[in-house]
Amino acid sequence: MPEIVNRDAPELRIRRAPQDARRAILDAAERRLIAGGPQAVRVQLVARDVGITDAAVHYHFRNRRGLLEALLRRAGQRLRNELMETVAACDPGAVDIAALVRRVQDTYDTRQYARLTAWMSLAGWRPRGAGMLRAHAKAIHRARRAQAAARGKPEPHDEDTLFAIVLLNLVVWAEALIGDSSRRMVGMPTDRATAHRFMDWFAALLSERVHGSARQ
Repeated sequence: MPEIVNRDAPELRIRRAPQDARRAILDAAERRLIAGGPQAVRVQLVARDVGITDAAVHYHFRNRRGLLEALLRRAGQRLRNELMETVAACDPGAVDIAALVRRVQDTYDTRQYARLTAWMSLAGWRPRGAGMLRAHAKAIHRARRAQAAARGKPEPHDEDTLFAIVLLNLVVWAEALIGDSSRRMVGMPTDRATAHRFMDWFAALLSERVHGSARQ
């Protein structure tokens, strides 16, 4: 006997509060970003992962670009909080630059946000607002000033601290995108062990710049 299918029966969907729905959509989008890069984050696929309609994703984020921009905003907020936690946990007279590098690397490399920001920038996207890491720079600069004062050294210029944070951001972002090809150009291996040694070397170099002048 053939199976009787009631085609008028409503399709089972998961009902969530608006805030929970947004979080679930962003979580699913980030999983796809990590697994397949920006091209893998598509409204239809994300909706299927969450168990909602495409229209529901559009309701919360307007379109695919809105979804990707929301992903970036959430990643930026998370990174800002994680960096502040790292700075707060450091010795008042010194900041663990290597720990900061690892935090930024988790966002740009492990979670694929370097690829997403590069991809969206080429498509014309420009970030809104400014000063996301200003509080972190001020905290690091206070530590540098305290370290210099304790050793009777000249106070570092605040722009030098800002440049250090900019350099950290640029190097970790570029490493996630073209680190392997850059090492290949000088005949170095492209394995992960070499990549880790490079980032350790960079963190030590930047730490010497940030803290070394106060020790001399």
